[in-house]
Amino acid sequence: MIDVSKISLFNGLDREELDRVTKKVVERIYPKGATIFVEGQETDGLYIVTSGLIKVLKLHKDGREKTLAILNKGDILGEMTLFGSNLRTAIAETLEQTTVLVIPKANFQSLLLEIPKIAIRVIETLSSRLKQANRQIEELTFLSARSRVICNLINLAKEYGQPDRGGIAISLQLTHAELANLVGISRETMTKVLAGLQDSKLIKVTRKKIQIINQNDLHRQVM
Repeated sequence: MIDVSKISLFNGLDREELDRVTKKVVERIYPKGATIFVEGQETDGLYIVTSGLIKVLKLHKDGREKTLAILNKGDILGEMTLFGSNLRTAIAETLEQTTVLVIPKANFQSLLLEIPKIAIRVIETLSSRLKQANRQIEELTFLSARSRVICNLINLAKEYGQPDRGGIAISLQLTHAELANLVGISRETMTKVLAGLQDSKLIKVTRKKIQIINQNDLHRQVM
């Protein structure tokens, strides 16, 4: 039986409410590199990540891509199509083997009416996503490529960082191209900026991780 009690979206629900949620979810497992859905595809509901990593991206007609977000355990995906268009607005791909819970659109809409606490959590998520989008617009408008890389490293450290030898290690195994797509710069620029930050002893880059040596020193480089 699927246990939804540890999912942040359902925190605070009583046993009866959790049982009602459990009856409406389906578990799916995707291998690394799988496409969960594509832009323009009709929605099949809300996705909740229970393990693994998902990259959400937009693909330009000339082949360029822009990573919009990287989602991990507890994050929800596809909430925008619950209230408007039935068509997906982005592409979702797995960065490693990933397990999700899927709640069909009609089922989730009925849960929102039956259990208002879930509706409040969804509103909080939408608000957080809007703030994130506004921050990205500000960074693209006002910050240099170097500063945008630094801001994204700090954000990744908050989300995925682990203490490591007095610093913080980001253990996401993203290529320079994937990091560049997240920031909105070329791979060559990303490689150059990371090398410069490493030469300045602000970060240390290895094949498996990026270590922020001193986050305060790194943050002071933003301009």
